[in-house]
Amino acid sequence: MMLRGTEIKAVVFDAYGTLLDVGSLTAACAAVTADPSACVTLWRAKQLEYTFLRSPMGRYVDFWRVTADALDYTVAHLRLAVAPAARERLLEAWLALEPYPDAEATLRRLASRPLAVLSNGSPRMLETALEHAGLRPYRPHVFSVDPLGIYKPAPRVYEEAPRCLGVAPERILFVSGNSWDAAGAASFGLRVAWLNRAGVPFDVLGQQPDWEIRLLRELTDRLDGPRDARGGA
Repeated sequence: MMLRGTEIKAVVFDAYGTLLDVGSLTAACAAVTADPSACVTLWRAKQLEYTFLRSPMGRYVDFWRVTADALDYTVAHLRLAVAPAARERLLEAWLALEPYPDAEATLRRLASRPLAVLSNGSPRMLETALEHAGLRPYRPHVFSVDPLGIYKPAPRVYEEAPRCLGVAPERILFVSGNSWDAAGAASFGLRVAWLNRAGVPFDVLGQQPDWEIRLLRELTDRLDGPRDARGGA
């Protein structure tokens, strides 16, 4: 059934790769390697892989530790010489990720609805990064997996959104730039917008998003109609 914007009462965003640009880590990685893009790609892949592995193993550690472990693997794999102080600067870069260019305007235009961020990030990582990115003034609720001790795409992570917001799952739109995350949210029962910036196929996991968008700003037209149709400038 086609999702209509009027059905949505709250919007919940993933953080990394959705509101916050993980690619902005290249600036920090350029200090330790001649190929910072490859460093970021491997670091992010291992970070996600470790969350996928730790959940079924029952070996939860917070996302800061996972990120540090993934960095250590990346440094070893790429044979980089990284001093302890440089390693700390690389980790701290996760607290200063740049927002995607349309993130702030999107939250501002959607602020009449309850907004939230639901992320694998630890509370300190999320609060610091959202503040740095200029997104905290829109007062999104911030839900971390940390109190649950398990990572997305476990269903009980997505359950936090309707439980804490007091909104039925089918009235919540979950927005993610990660197709595995979008599939997890859809499997739980949230309505889903997949932010497909790269124009790649959706993961074959037996679930489909309600909407596929290329830019965050498309959400406002989908939910509220085009600005000129509402008398906006």
